[in-house]
Amino acid sequence: MRIRGSEPAATTRARCGRMLVAMLVLVGNAAVAADSPVRSIDVKYDGETYVVDAVMFAPVGQAVAWEVLTDFDHMAQWVPNVAVSKVLKHEGNWVTVEQRGMARFGGASFPYVTERRIEMKSPSAIKTTQLKGSLRRVESSIALEPEGKGTRLNYHLEIVPSVLARAVMSTSFVEHEIIEQFTAIIGEMVHHVRQ
Repeated sequence: MRIRGSEPAATTRARCGRMLVAMLVLVGNAAVAADSPVRSIDVKYDGETYVVDAVMFAPVGQAVAWEVLTDFDHMAQWVPNVAVSKVLKHEGNWVTVEQRGMARFGGASFPYVTERRIEMKSPSAIKTTQLKGSLRRVESSIALEPEGKGTRLNYHLEIVPSVLARAVMSTSFVEHEIIEQFTAIIGEMVHHVRQ
């Protein structure tokens, strides 16, 4: 007997099923967040520029973190969206690096090429400016600070996408790329220590 105003049993089961799936997704995301080296990430888009501010933690000393972050010739071996990474020029604290790869998120992807001039202030800061590439403008900085038995990374990124990139980029796309890249980079730092 159906009570007036109550839902049919099939509707109740469907709603409970959706709630169970939502709870599993939340639990899964919490587990991923617990394993992630990314402590916080904020991605904003003002209609032209994506601005990212992220804080990450690497459970390694600052010297190891620095060594991996500045090993530009080998980044393609551990950063998922980088197919080629090579130093074109080295001048004191400055290097010019070319990278090629494919940025992907869900069904969206775009190939990229970038040539960047990188200023390195060992062992605490890296500043990057794109000289040419697939995006209109890219600038970033990483500050490394000792924290306990590890290193805190404060990352700032500004991207002005090209017309092609704008078609596939979103705040979720950018957030995914940053989390994926830094999870891989910090994973390499940990691997470096274990060798």
